Amino acid sequence: MDFNKRKSVAFLVAALLVISILGAIALYGIPNPFTTEPGAMLVPSVEKGVVLGLDLVGGSVITYEAQVPAGMSSTELDKNMGILQSIMRRRVTTSGFTEATVSIVNGNRIRIEIPAVTNPEEAVKALGSTAKLEFRDADGKVVLSGSDIASAARAYGRAQQGDLSDSHYIKLELKPEAVSKFAEATRNAAARQAEGKNYIAIYLDEDELSRPSVHGEINSAECIITMGNSTREYVEQQANLIQSGQLPFEIKQVELRSIGPTLGAASLQTSLLAGFIGLILVIIFMIGFYRIPGVMASIALLCYVAMIAIILSVLKVNLSLPGIAGIILSIGMAVDANVIIFERLKEELRAGKTLRVAVKAGFSRAFWAIFDSNLTTVIAAVVLWRMGTGPIVGFAVTLLIGVLLSMFTVLVVSRFLLNILVDLNFTNLKAYALGKDTFAKMALKFNFIKKFKLFGIISIALVATAVVSLVLLPFGVNIFNLDIDFVGGTTLQYEMHRQLTNADLDEVGNIVKDAIGTYPSSVQKSEETQVIIKTSDLSTEQREDVHKALSEKFSLTDADKLMVDNVSPVVGADLSRSAVTAALLAAVLILLYITVRFEFRSGSAAVITLVHDILVMISFYVIFRIPLNMNFLAVALTILGYSINAAIVVFDRIRENVKLNPNKKFGEIVNTSTWQSFTRSMNTTITTLLPVIMLIILGVPSIRNFALPLTVGLIAGAYSSICLAGPLWFHFKGNKAANES
Repeated sequence: MDFNKRKSVAFLVAALLVISILGAIALYGIPNPFTTEPGAMLVPSVEKGVVLGLDLVGGSVITYEAQVPAGMSSTELDKNMGILQSIMRRRVTTSGFTEATVSIVNGNRIRIEIPAVTNPEEAVKALGSTAKLEFRDADGKVVLSGSDIASAARAYGRAQQGDLSDSHYIKLELKPEAVSKFAEATRNAAARQAEGKNYIAIYLDEDELSRPSVHGEINSAECIITMGNSTREYVEQQANLIQSGQLPFEIKQVELRSIGPTLGAASLQTSLLAGFIGLILVIIFMIGFYRIPGVMASIALLCYVAMIAIILSVLKVNLSLPGIAGIILSIGMAVDANVIIFERLKEELRAGKTLRVAVKAGFSRAFWAIFDSNLTTVIAAVVLWRMGTGPIVGFAVTLLIGVLLSMFTVLVVSRFLLNILVDLNFTNLKAYALGKDTFAKMALKFNFIKKFKLFGIISIALVATAVVSLVLLPFGVNIFNLDIDFVGGTTLQYEMHRQLTNADLDEVGNIVKDAIGTYPSSVQKSEETQVIIKTSDLSTEQREDVHKALSEKFSLTDADKLMVDNVSPVVGADLSRSAVTAALLAAVLILLYITVRFEFRSGSAAVITLVHDILVMISFYVIFRIPLNMNFLAVALTILGYSINAAIVVFDRIRENVKLNPNKKFGEIVNTSTWQSFTRSMNTTITTLLPVIMLIILGVPSIRNFALPLTVGLIAGAYSSICLAGPLWFHFKGNKAANES
């Protein structure tokens, strides 16, 4: 073995070793050597680093909307929402929900996520009460209430005469009518210094915030509360909590989502198993179809999976079902880039070029197709990240990370591995699965341009249901199976521990009717032993009445309540509006980019194929009565990224062939380019579909309702990129294309 071959073998072994190390880091993390804190990690493991969404591990989401008075400025609203956030954060902590997160969304809502909570109704009771602020003397007598406070704010400086240094303190302002009450209370408190009772304690919701000492009568509207050497953050939080005693608006619960730990665990287990099996199938497919290059692509793919796991852990990304959709799409694009390169490599080898020249040319000619398709997806991901809310952001973040990492993996890792093959001198063409270029002959027999009318008729038939459904909506005719995410209401899911019959479902419906006064809108089986009950919007008390009645009849426990969804339609409307706005802006930016890189007519064709694919998916929802809920947004956004990616690859090939064949008619170039891209389109669709199909086979019903329409959308994307994208560009050029030579 010569020096180059030995060097290449060493590089290959080193690459496998690096991937093994990356995999170990993803699984076990890296301990932090710079601290003695037990369990501290420099790089956390996937299990500890990635924050799993409640749809995967179970828990509750409670959203409150502030009833903002007319005329309140945005500055005042922001300040008071910060106060409300502090109150809610304190309440979830004192209620024992220490792992809960509290965030402000849409400017006037507070979203509280509580992992693994077993009884969301208790959380609602603990969180839903009005803030009650009281100032009490040493005997517990209330001397001031929240209504007596005009303002409370953090200040910094010399709090009082005689202080030797600056510090953070609270500046308190009382309403005029409270000054005399406070003067009397402070005078009495100061007189009890000898007893050690010269203080006035501040309570919020029966929890003591602080116990400031009093050294004399305070007979003014302004006073200060010193906080020692407390930090700015702590003093500011205390000031906000005191300020909350006169919060100028009420809050209304607009959403309660609860997924029991059992159902969440099932979603997580099936998702992980489906992803693992799907990855193995992708590797088998790549090796079977591309032989030696497929082996190198599989090694690069394993490297990609390990690196994305590490990055998600380090960034502590909140991974939910839409986030998984983003990862599936980015893995598909990573495989897609390898497919583009390998197809180019095979073309160069068929042309009689040496392996070294073929690898270099394959990467060179594939680069712009990979760059353009990935950049358009990055544009969409950035827009969705900046403009979206909730699950839209989760999808955008994982997609953005995945796409950027996939480009690095393909252009650096895959290239490095293929160059190793060059140095090892694998010249046997059978190792590259060359075979015959059957599609070159097909291009002569089957003309996509001439068959465009047929494809148009097929497409019209596929999207007709969606178009009719959308046209009828403004007239009050709804043929969608809208879930409560969009119409509002309550959904309850129970494990009944028995094979459910129609008589059982009728009995459940009657029990619910007796509890709330009306028959539920639907009572259905989910799996053989689970029941899903959908009703109009139920209050906390009504949900408890239903649970109590079902528990008494069927001997159920709290753990048998698998899911609670109580949603105001305004939540779904806002999320939909956010998604549509972000998607439209992304489409406009993508259109501009394609116009600059190609021309406006090709950009228009790409947008039309995108709309086509979304409409095909919507038709599937309508025909098969799949519930239209938040999963729909994740599916639609995935199709947006995939469809644009598929069309761009075809357009890049057309543009390249126009430059290489300036005297050839545009219609012939479109037809040839489409056939040259055919294998790429089919193989990419297959490899992207493999993990999705595993979700259908292994997933729980909620996962299947996500994976089924996604499958349809991916197939529609492959169809539109092959049969519609190029011909649309041709027809948009009109007579110019027909006569161009």
